[in-house]
Amino acid sequence: MSDPGLMDDTSLIPEAEETIRAIHRGSVDAVVVHAQGRFQVVTLTGADEPYRVLVERMSEGALTVSEDGIVMYINSRLADMAGRSADAIIGRPFADLFSGNVPPQYRSWTPPPEGGTRHEVDLARPGKCLPVSVWAGPITVGDVSASLVTVSDLTVQRRAEEIAIAERFARSVLEQVTDPILVLDNAGRIIRASAAAEEVCGMPPVGRRFSEVFRLQPVDLQHTPQLPSVPPNDFDLMLATRAFHGIEVKLADGRAAGQTFLLSAGPLLDDVKCSVGSIVTLTDITKRKHAEEQQSVMVAELNHRVRNTLAVVQAIADQTARRSSSLTIFNEAFGGRLRALSIAHGVLTKTHWNGVELTELLGESLAPYRDRVRLQGSPIMLPSQTIVPMALILHELMTNAAKYGSLSTSGHVQIDWEMDYPNLLLVTWVECGGPRVQDRKKTGFGSTLIERVAAHELQAECTLEFPSDGLRCRLRFPI
Repeated sequence: MSDPGLMDDTSLIPEAEETIRAIHRGSVDAVVVHAQGRFQVVTLTGADEPYRVLVERMSEGALTVSEDGIVMYINSRLADMAGRSADAIIGRPFADLFSGNVPPQYRSWTPPPEGGTRHEVDLARPGKCLPVSVWAGPITVGDVSASLVTVSDLTVQRRAEEIAIAERFARSVLEQVTDPILVLDNAGRIIRASAAAEEVCGMPPVGRRFSEVFRLQPVDLQHTPQLPSVPPNDFDLMLATRAFHGIEVKLADGRAAGQTFLLSAGPLLDDVKCSVGSIVTLTDITKRKHAEEQQSVMVAELNHRVRNTLAVVQAIADQTARRSSSLTIFNEAFGGRLRALSIAHGVLTKTHWNGVELTELLGESLAPYRDRVRLQGSPIMLPSQTIVPMALILHELMTNAAKYGSLSTSGHVQIDWEMDYPNLLLVTWVECGGPRVQDRKKTGFGSTLIERVAAHELQAECTLEFPSDGLRCRLRFPI
């Protein structure tokens, strides 16, 4: 048999089992035992004491079990493994050595067959049970038939299996996560990296220092004053030994140069809660930062538009009040113009203020008379800044037509548009089939509003004509 110090490896268990089977079959008369640098020949024929010497020399726990399942003898190794004296075990049933799920053939002892049997069970001991591999085979000691049982500690093997499972789990996590994740040792050297981390840095990062593969540029120096002043080596040690969360940084080079990340680091602890390195994460917030910037621009633009809209409302209210002979007339005129503003904001909201197709604006503004309005023109996208003034102009034209023009009778309105120049839109409003126009010189607030809005808000050339067969309006403005 080999040196006991070399037999802790469970891979040598089959060798021990084969030796025991050879002894049982009578194939050998003596065994050479190598222990503590010395060789000893143990004879086996017809002697009980040499058998005990052999069993005592085994590095695994070993015991002899009688045919009725009573422990006859144990070696000192098994006593150490069980945490009890030999006297506390000898003479008791074999099944009492174990706890938990004990095999039936141990509880109602059944002598093992010629080839032996193996089970993995928990050895009962004070405190925590010990996982063991139990092999039992027949043997004859002198003229007595019994069973020789070897008990091998599986703690190291189980621990190795747990480590392998944990390693596979950690590897699968690192392969699946979308953010760069790195594991650093205490010196700041990368020992594990996610697939996303390799993609970001553009090179295999394992074995390198963090600062070698990730050159960071702080975004907000006021909140992260330590980063620009820390030398690279000290920065690697800081990542490996200090915990911090959510430092905003940018990558200075590599495939993700210019992208913004939140840098965090936390300790990596072993079984006894000692730090063996750190876990570093880089959370990509580039899109979020871009969205925040867009939101800031949109809020500023919204504030500007709200101020402009309120100024328009105030101007409309003032002019409507001056030209209204009664509160009823004011309410009707002012309410209609507010509804025109509401329509404009409604269609803009649908497109998130990104512009509106002209036919959609016409359809919403002229909805009450949609069947009596004829449209002719190719699809044209109006910029968002032209929607409110166009809505106001269309409202004034429609209101005038409904009170005095073609929409007050059975007539109709013809609206045509076309591109007059690469960036100039020509829109023509022509009323047909209405009452004859009698007073061509009288100009109301509606006409004034159309001309002012066209000039100041659209930078448009605006022409209003009043031939006897109906009003004609011509707008030419840049888009």
